[in-house]
Amino acid sequence: MKSLRLLSRSTLRYLAGIAVVGFLLLAMSATLAAQTEAPAPGEPRLDEQIEHEGIEIDVRVGARRVLVPIAVPDTIEESGDTREAAQKVESILRRNLDLAGYFDVLDEDSFFFDTDEEGMSAVDIGFTNWFNVGAHGLIKSAVREDGGQISLDLRLFAVERGSQVDLDWSPSTVDGDRELRREVNEFINAVLEHFTGKRGVFGTRIAYSRRHDSNTKHIYTMEMDGSNRQRISRDDNIHLVPTFGPRGSIYFSNYRDGNPDLYVYRDGSMRPLSQSEGQNTGAAYCDGKIALTMSRGSSNTDIYLIDPDSGSVVQQLTDQWAIDVSPTWSPDCQRIAFVSGRSGGAHIFVMNADGSDQKRLTFQGSYNTTPDWSPQGDRIAFSGRDEYSRFDIFTVDLEGNIERLTQDQGNNSEPSYSPDGRYIVFTSDRSGGKRLWLMTHDGQVQRELTRNGAGYEEPSWER
Repeated sequence: MKSLRLLSRSTLRYLAGIAVVGFLLLAMSATLAAQTEAPAPGEPRLDEQIEHEGIEIDVRVGARRVLVPIAVPDTIEESGDTREAAQKVESILRRNLDLAGYFDVLDEDSFFFDTDEEGMSAVDIGFTNWFNVGAHGLIKSAVREDGGQISLDLRLFAVERGSQVDLDWSPSTVDGDRELRREVNEFINAVLEHFTGKRGVFGTRIAYSRRHDSNTKHIYTMEMDGSNRQRISRDDNIHLVPTFGPRGSIYFSNYRDGNPDLYVYRDGSMRPLSQSEGQNTGAAYCDGKIALTMSRGSSNTDIYLIDPDSGSVVQQLTDQWAIDVSPTWSPDCQRIAFVSGRSGGAHIFVMNADGSDQKRLTFQGSYNTTPDWSPQGDRIAFSGRDEYSRFDIFTVDLEGNIERLTQDQGNNSEPSYSPDGRYIVFTSDRSGGKRLWLMTHDGQVQRELTRNGAGYEEPSWER
């Protein structure tokens, strides 16, 4: 058992002159207490005057995951000018197998023999050598030029058996870097299926916001491995809290007209969807319904259902004196988790999709925000602040039992589950500035996704 200390219940007190709107935006984007970047105009700061009193809670620690030792030698160049393609194949295989969180990709320096003398067939491979370097799996790759395109061959071998593994993937011909990466990732997905019984999700998309300067923040998408980044928002102002909707659409808040209005991006264009006075933030879509945080001209925020086509209000789900923000749907679209300050501090609550049966779920700490319901439906990931004013990632089951996933690694916040529930993308400042990180759902394997620059925030996985 491992022990940690979280904040006890406390009363939130606002600085004079700062509106409730400021508390909402921080709750939605989990702006960290130790934030080093200056907020953009219109983005207020959180009142830090909160009384602390830590309490002891037990955190369950699961069995340590065992990584499969796997070897990835250099790609074989069979014909033509394929050096660049070969290097890309090697790079994608090694990085993404490492990102997958199930493999120990062996260092090439440990290969004590000449791997260039081997071919692509089992009869041409010295499996005893690979066994002696500790490999359980071996991935062989080859490229050749084929009429201006690249023919790609990837194979997985079981070292101890000395035989090729039959995968749900076939050699292919690719045209360009994007197709090359897609096919290599599909091969990795098939390798994951062989070892885990479930196909991988490389190639899926993550939306996020990135601050350019104090007045500009844009919405982007990228693939799971950080590649293929595309900017969605165009006008130079503040864009916040992206989430995915149906058919690849993306919802986000836009300060284009000076108010945090809800916009939807679909098929290359964007349009306003909800422009009620005050907050229109944190949209969450599920089965034809959008849950949204709105203030509707008042000094308080509540959760509403709106029509996904017209943006008109269908139903008000919460009606409290305190803030209610950050809705997230259960995978069956029958329940909603959200953040509320009604208990004196920011905590995770759950309710039915019609707003009935509202219950408090977290009782440790006094500032728990940005919940995301797992695709399996059994846990909710969230950001929590500890007694040292550090943010970390936790999960809570539907009985209120909490597990801690990050600790002593800077500030970590804004978790979002992958479509298969095996990974969580989140924001961390552990390597200097805010960047996006990927970890396995148990927190045991954590890898940096965005290595260049800073200002990355609010990741949301398409699922």
